[in-house]
Amino acid sequence: MEKRLNLTLFIVSFIYSCNAFASEIIIDGSIDDLTWQKVETNSTNYQVIPQTLTRTEGNFTYQVLTTDQGIYLGISAATKTALRIRTQENDSLFTNDHVQVMLDMNNTEQTSYVFSVNHQGYFYDGIYKQNKALDLDWNTRWYFKTKVILNSWKTEIYIPWSSMSFSIQERNRFGLSITRYDESTNATYSSIPANVSMNSFLTKFSKEVVQIDNQSRLDIFPYISTNRDIANNKYAVDIGAEIFWKPTKTQQLSATVNPDFGQVESDELVVNFSAVESFYSEKRPFFNENQSIFDVAGPESLRVVHTPRIGGDSYYDEDYSGELDSAFKYTFSDEQLDIGLLSAFESENQGQKGRDFWLLRGQYHLGLNNLGASLNRVFTPSIDRDATIAELDFNYAYSENTELNFGIINSTIEQGSTTTSDLGWWITGSTEPYEQHSHEFSLFSYGEDLQLNDIGYVKRVNRTQFEYEYQYQVPDLNLWSIRDIAFSVETEIKTNHQGEELPNVAGTGIEVVTDNEFEYQLSVEYGSSGDDDLLTRGNNSVWLPSFYITEIEASSPEYNWGTIGIELELGTEGLSGNFYNIESSIEQQFNDNIYFVVTLSQYNSDSWLDWDENNTINEFSFTEQGVELSLDYQITENQELRVKFESVIGKAQHINQYEVGADGKLSMSGDQDDFSFSESAFQLRYKYALSKLTAFYLSYGFGGEFEDDIAKFGKRNLYKKSVESKDVHNIFAKIRLHF
Repeated sequence: MEKRLNLTLFIVSFIYSCNAFASEIIIDGSIDDLTWQKVETNSTNYQVIPQTLTRTEGNFTYQVLTTDQGIYLGISAATKTALRIRTQENDSLFTNDHVQVMLDMNNTEQTSYVFSVNHQGYFYDGIYKQNKALDLDWNTRWYFKTKVILNSWKTEIYIPWSSMSFSIQERNRFGLSITRYDESTNATYSSIPANVSMNSFLTKFSKEVVQIDNQSRLDIFPYISTNRDIANNKYAVDIGAEIFWKPTKTQQLSATVNPDFGQVESDELVVNFSAVESFYSEKRPFFNENQSIFDVAGPESLRVVHTPRIGGDSYYDEDYSGELDSAFKYTFSDEQLDIGLLSAFESENQGQKGRDFWLLRGQYHLGLNNLGASLNRVFTPSIDRDATIAELDFNYAYSENTELNFGIINSTIEQGSTTTSDLGWWITGSTEPYEQHSHEFSLFSYGEDLQLNDIGYVKRVNRTQFEYEYQYQVPDLNLWSIRDIAFSVETEIKTNHQGEELPNVAGTGIEVVTDNEFEYQLSVEYGSSGDDDLLTRGNNSVWLPSFYITEIEASSPEYNWGTIGIELELGTEGLSGNFYNIESSIEQQFNDNIYFVVTLSQYNSDSWLDWDENNTINEFSFTEQGVELSLDYQITENQELRVKFESVIGKAQHINQYEVGADGKLSMSGDQDDFSFSESAFQLRYKYALSKLTAFYLSYGFGGEFEDDIAKFGKRNLYKKSVESKDVHNIFAKIRLHF
């Protein structure tokens, strides 16, 4: 009886201790709970930037504890000098001491969730994608605290499994990487011998195994916003909600009604005279949550799905601008198969029915390889346009250092009584045969009538192109005060489907980091003479002479007070004219709470070409100036104030007007007036964070444009005119909650 009683007490005690093992951890940045004393401490690190991959001990130590609810991490980073202070917004990259945790929860070695925190307690989270891009627009719920002590700083992190979307198995095997940027040495150290630029990076993650409960999850984000439109004397109130529901371990359903798309973050001010559309990233929470299955990319910035199209302007109907009414998303993910379905519906626009979007995507995992297919359909009633996009892709991991990607895409457009169809394909690859050598290439062909921009994005079509880049790195050179150096060469060969002779490009570059942490870059690019088939927007191509471009960049170390950087680009363009483009910036930390950045730029060209209409182009002597000011003020731990001002002005003095012949040659045809323009934007934004995912926002902003057809105003007056115009002028308030 006594033995049975002792056994029973032992079992009860064991179960209690296992449950208490994690529950006893208090996230306060101390890493001094009794639980941590039972967890192994790891002190082996690898220097990954510069890429020596040298094994070291004790730059940082880390402890990892997994439970059926989430993962705990205790990280301690050794310090030699006082740590730099940088006041900044959350969800932006750090320039001072920080740690970063990456979790490949599906163990596919293709994507990873990213969680990072610096010694001040600022954070960002995001998704590291297969194309080596870090998307910081994804946000989720996780917990951390930091503490700075003598000769080190510490952080405790807790990430619930429910905060990430992945396929939950009987026994989950996932990949883990922890890195630390050490500002005192300007070097990055990692728990694994690889960095994000290496093909083998995700394959080097350490493997962890954990049993996870089948957790259901329901997140509701209601919001209310008010907008006072001062420019048009209007007032609006909006109420809506976003719902994210994970009923089982393999499924998630998301919905939004009267979506929370109030703009509290301002896009960069871009003045674009080219034929290539500007690219803007997605900032809306609904389209960033559990969206990675739809992320398919190809050369020329091709995106099969580019969600800023939804609820925005139509690429093929200049008079249409949509407003999203509702959207739904369903995803399914298990060990071998992923499925995603997204539908979105726009409200009526000036009496016209809004667009409807239907997106379907499936992926099948073949070991470390992926076979995927997409089928997208968009209906635009305003121009009676029905677009269907079908795509097939295959990611092949030849080895841990070599990968290949294949894709084929078709667009079928029914508009009125006309049907247009065309095809595109691509092959991309990269390999690192040795630690310091890397090769990348892409080969693609996009048909002349390939139309993807109803829901996707591509810089240009009607192109067959080959690109190749080689890079050689020499880390820890320690010669002539040079710490590390990198050399690169690249080439670009292209033509279009009319067989025209487009300019071929070759270039080389060098990057140097000195012992005292100054960074310098020099590159030279040469382009042969050839046809420019973009300038006249589908009319006759323009034959242009050869050109060269030289770029020089220099940046100072990150001092305690801030940093300075300068970029200079010069060369030839247009009809053998000279140009230069210079940009300089100063970033200054005034005190522990205020960070200020000023950026000035100027572009000048002796032969700037601009399309007029049909086969008519104009040559100008052109000057453009820009100024950008931003100030971040951290009032308290959960209150911040941001001020941002941008302004761009331009003046163009006419030289000649030309008609473009069928052979690409130019003939003088007439005259054109000089012109000038200016654009400005201002935002003052206050944020009170109630929690990581809930906040109150109050912003005041305005923006304006000004055009002068005879260029009679000076530069100072041009800045003034756009500020005074206030075409957009509002006061906006919003509160977003989380249940």
